[in-house]
Amino acid sequence: MNFTFLEVCDKELLERVFAFRYKILLETYPEYLEVSGYSDAKEHDKYDNYSVHFAALDDDGEVCATVRLIHHSPIGYPTENSMAFDNSMFKRDKLGEMSRIFVDTKYRNIQTTKKIIQAVKTFMYIKMMKLGIEYTYGSLEESFLRLLRIYKMNYNTLGKKQKYEHADVGMRYPSILYTERLGADNPEIIDIYRSNYDA
Repeated sequence: MNFTFLEVCDKELLERVFAFRYKILLETYPEYLEVSGYSDAKEHDKYDNYSVHFAALDDDGEVCATVRLIHHSPIGYPTENSMAFDNSMFKRDKLGEMSRIFVDTKYRNIQTTKKIIQAVKTFMYIKMMKLGIEYTYGSLEESFLRLLRIYKMNYNTLGKKQKYEHADVGMRYPSILYTERLGADNPEIIDIYRSNYDA
């Protein structure tokens, strides 16, 4: 199976990303969708306007994975707006949040998940470096936190496990990923960045 990884730059593909997010949430958190009341079967929120969106397409051109990077958001970030922890140590102009990391159920196996997460790491590291983002929030379930660490996305927890305030999506940890640490743990990503973007 081959995948095409790309930044979402047109409205039609973005609408497909929202539809894919709805599909995944319907499978995993139907209660959240029921409360949210999306009438168009597309999941989107106020943070999408301040986000860079990424998608993976399968051989049939269908969206099979997504992630977004919220940055320079004047309305704050989902994790800090919905969870309790000390965020005083983070500079606002260096801060972002990575969320909606979704992979289609049929591709959730060791080989394909690793391939997709590797692309996510590469894309996000390059984008964070270009935007000057030094750290990104995440509100992560314990099992997903462990999985990301296996794939060398070493988030640090910022507080106790708690309920995400505005949605019924289970208990989560407020977490932070340092861009410098992401690069140090994945030196091949630094090489890609330097060979393409470092003057």
